[in-house]
Amino acid sequence: MTKKVLIIGAGVAGLSAGIHACRNGYEVEIFEMHNLPGGLCSAWEKKGYIFDGCIHYLFGTKPGSQFNRLWREVGALSDVEIINQDIFMNIEGGPGKVVHIYSDLDRLEKHLVEQFPEDEAVIRKITGAARAFSKIKTPMEKPEELYKFWDLPPMLLTMMPLFKVMGQFSRVSIAEYLKQIKDPFLKEALGLLIPTGYSMISLISVLASLHSRDAGFPQGGSLKFAQSIERRFLELGGRINYRSRVIEILIENSRAVGLLFEDGTEVTGDIVISAADLHHTAFKLLRSKNLTPLIKESFVNLPTYTSVQVSLGIDCDLSGEAKSVAVKLDKQIALGNKQNNYMCLTNLSFDSTLAPAGKSVVRAILFSSYEYWEVLAKNKERYREKKDNLANQVIKEVEKRFPSTKGRIEVIDVATPYTYNRYTNVYKGAYMAWIVPPDAGRFKIPKELPGLENFYQIGQWVAPPAGLPGSMLTGRHMIQIICSRDKKPFQNG
Repeated sequence: MTKKVLIIGAGVAGLSAGIHACRNGYEVEIFEMHNLPGGLCSAWEKKGYIFDGCIHYLFGTKPGSQFNRLWREVGALSDVEIINQDIFMNIEGGPGKVVHIYSDLDRLEKHLVEQFPEDEAVIRKITGAARAFSKIKTPMEKPEELYKFWDLPPMLLTMMPLFKVMGQFSRVSIAEYLKQIKDPFLKEALGLLIPTGYSMISLISVLASLHSRDAGFPQGGSLKFAQSIERRFLELGGRINYRSRVIEILIENSRAVGLLFEDGTEVTGDIVISAADLHHTAFKLLRSKNLTPLIKESFVNLPTYTSVQVSLGIDCDLSGEAKSVAVKLDKQIALGNKQNNYMCLTNLSFDSTLAPAGKSVVRAILFSSYEYWEVLAKNKERYREKKDNLANQVIKEVEKRFPSTKGRIEVIDVATPYTYNRYTNVYKGAYMAWIVPPDAGRFKIPKELPGLENFYQIGQWVAPPAGLPGSMLTGRHMIQIICSRDKKPFQNG
């Protein structure tokens, strides 16, 4: 008898689990509260412009790389042009102060050493570690729950080149590591590449993937990317129910047996997988039952990163301009308890599909607290006013950096952390899971809960910092585990 799998959420994790479940003979139905696939991996259209809300770069864009193979299993990147940038970001700290973050590590190292000779030793240590990391393949295609003792020797042999790099960089945050840099501008510049609360190994891995040309931008952006995965799921016979808001996971005799929906209807199944936001799953759908102390404590003790995205549709061709720029602000922008000394601007004209011919999209990102916007949202007029004020500040900086845009901005869109929470239920509007202190060691939320059978949870919160590749991997791993328990050989293609 074919088992029926019910999946909550048509984000990357849910679609990945759905694809692998279909491929392995399960009947699969996905329920999604929104009207589009992708979850946080999404974009929206306004007056002919596409405003991308997720992908800045994607691990796994190089043909033949580990994640590229896994992306192709779920139907992503097969017929997509990958756009790689020679310069990942330009950091502009004022007149005459510019740092180019080249994707090529040799070029980056030469540039930084020439500009900051007193920090040569630290620069070479970082770029050297990134070179070493770019050659390492980590075991990832099999979930650790299925490892046997005989798997360990070959795994350790594969991992040996990684141990030295991990030993130096995995247990220290970016902010802490950068304290040894003497030049304040270089310290600022490197601290803008990814949030500084993450482990230094996260920065090393980004630099390594850029160097390998394995962190490009898929043409069409986030929504097209998610739709390609959705298409594979549907081709395999899966079903998706959009605008289907789950309000409770039904439990009988300590077993998950189905889902209750907002309209009062119920659907039953043999296996329930939640690819929804973990906080929403734990405290809403499960009514705080069967939760582990780690889940409860993490939401109390661990911080997250939240940001505001301001997107502009501009009647101007910016294809000849810099593609990613961090500009130092004359006056700091404070959004709640988050202060921004720089504004990160992405000129998306490198992807012609995101704007009408001869026009461009510019995206600005600023850190902000969720609570700030949550309070404002209680008064619609005040909320709208703050969004308009922020948009005007962004427009001022964009027109200053790209003078040809002055007076030619046609469309303005502001997405706050509250916006992301409203559309996806994501905890505090966070675009990534918790910031786990680097010295905390291994951190993984269990995919199963004590005392609850036939229920599993996947997605970025299960293995932070997962992002899109990690979310996809949790879906694959979950079906591998289910297949193993059902004594079925796992089919991946």
